[in-house]
Amino acid sequence: AQAEGLKRAAADLGMTDDQIVMIESLSEGGSEADSTIVQLIDDGCNLIIGGSSGFVTNINGLCAQYPDVYFAQFEGDTSENCCGYSCRDIEAIFMCGYAAALMSDVDQLGYVAPNPQTSVVRGINAFAAGAKAARPNATVQIAWVNSWYDPATEKECATTLIQAGVQSMGYHGGTTAVCEACEDAGAYVTGFHTDKEAYAPQAVLTSFCWNWTPIFNEIITQVATESWTSDTKYGNMADGVAGIAPWNADIMPQEVINQCNEMYEAIVDGDYVVLEGPVVDNQGNEVLPEGETFTIKELVNCYFLLDNVIGKLP
Repeated sequence: AQAEGLKRAAADLGMTDDQIVMIESLSEGGSEADSTIVQLIDDGCNLIIGGSSGFVTNINGLCAQYPDVYFAQFEGDTSENCCGYSCRDIEAIFMCGYAAALMSDVDQLGYVAPNPQTSVVRGINAFAAGAKAARPNATVQIAWVNSWYDPATEKECATTLIQAGVQSMGYHGGTTAVCEACEDAGAYVTGFHTDKEAYAPQAVLTSFCWNWTPIFNEIITQVATESWTSDTKYGNMADGVAGIAPWNADIMPQEVINQCNEMYEAIVDGDYVVLEGPVVDNQGNEVLPEGETFTIKELVNCYFLLDNVIGKLP
C-alpha cells in the first residue's frame, strides 16, 4: 500500500523513476537496515522514508547524524529533520467492525492480530468499537499470531476462532490466509492494507485500505520547496488517507449496506465521533473522560484494550 501510494505521489509531482529507490524485504531494527539507509544517503538520497514502525529505531539513530537529510517515519518520533506520519485509521477500521457485527448472528466476533504493537492495538479497539455500535453486546476475541508474516499460524488463528463460534472477524496483516480460511469455513472477514475481496469473494465484506498518496505528496513537496516542517503528517477518512474497499454486494444484503453507508457518512460529516469518551478499557479503567477525544499522540501510542475486547496485552 505504501509502495503504490509513493508511486502515485511521484506521478502527481512529475518525478522520474530514478528519483525514487524502493528497498523491499528489509529486516527491521538491526544493522542491515542501518547500513542500507547509510548507503542510500551515500548514493545521493536526501529524503529517507521508513515505511514500517519497525524502522523507528534505525531512523531515530541516524537522523541526528545526517542533519542535511530529511527523514519521514511511519508513526515515528519527530525532530528537526524527521517527521512522523500516520492516519486516523480508527474511523475506517471502525467501519470494518460495524459491518462485521451486522453480518453476524451472534455477539461474539474475532480479530486475528499479528503483534501487540500500538498500531495493531489501536485497530483492534476501533474494530471493537464498531462492533459495539452495531451490536451493543458484541465482544471481540483476539487471536495473536505473534509474527508479522506467518500464513500458517494466521490460518490456525482464524480456524480456532471459527471453531469457538465466531461467524465474523477482523484481520490485521499482509497475507490472504485468514480470508481464505474464513471462505473455506463459511465465515465473514474484513481485509487489511488493500482490497482482499478477490482472494475470498464469499467471505470478505470490505477491507481497510491505506492511501498514502496525499501524505507523501505533502512530505516530498515540503522537501522540494524548502518548506519543511517536522510536524506529524496525518490524514483521515474524510480526506481519503484512510478508507475502506467497496462493500461486497454479492454477500451483503442491501439493507446492511445502506446501514453501513449511513454510519460512514455520519463519521465523515462529523456527526459521529469514533472512540469519543467515555472510553473504558477491559480492566475497568477509564482511559478517556466523557466528551473528550484522543489526540494524535495518544492514538499513535495506544496501548490498552477496549472494554468489549477479550484478550490481554503483554
